[in-house]
Amino acid sequence: MNTTFFYGVILSVSNIVLTLVAFFLGFQTDKIAEGRWFNWLALVVGIAVTWLGVKAVREDSADKSLSYGKGVGAGFLINLYSGVIGSIYTFIHFKFINPDYTDYMIDFARQKAVGASDARLAAMEKGMRFMLSPAMMSILALIMTLIFGILIALVVSAFLKREPKAPVADAQPAG
Repeated sequence: MNTTFFYGVILSVSNIVLTLVAFFLGFQTDKIAEGRWFNWLALVVGIAVTWLGVKAVREDSADKSLSYGKGVGAGFLINLYSGVIGSIYTFIHFKFINPDYTDYMIDFARQKAVGASDARLAAMEKGMRFMLSPAMMSILALIMTLIFGILIALVVSAFLKREPKAPVADAQPAG
């Protein structure tokens, strides 16, 4: 199995597990306000898995070297694979597992929008229903995964790049 695909699957499975844990802890339902911090765990996992994946790509090379560009490319591919798998799961999750997520988010937003007019609340709800539809959330999940993934890959690759070792020249006397 391709190293970048393997780490992309690991990253997507990790994020799926985090999504399910958040759901079962109520951070996607009645405890939305309390669970905002939980989303940061996905970023930490993304950094860790991208680091491990780019490092594995470096170790797979014959001379254990990694150019900056190859590292960025590997990190991007890891996040691309993860993003595609994750966006499919996002659709499934919010369509079938937690179809009431939008209602919980609208209730949460209404609590924050104290004193807003009925027209403003209606417009807010309409926009939220569009943006929080399973299809739109899937598209946004892929886009956000790619944006954060490339940023993470740029930083990780700077730390993990390694120049190839210079070939040892034959030590024969000139003459």
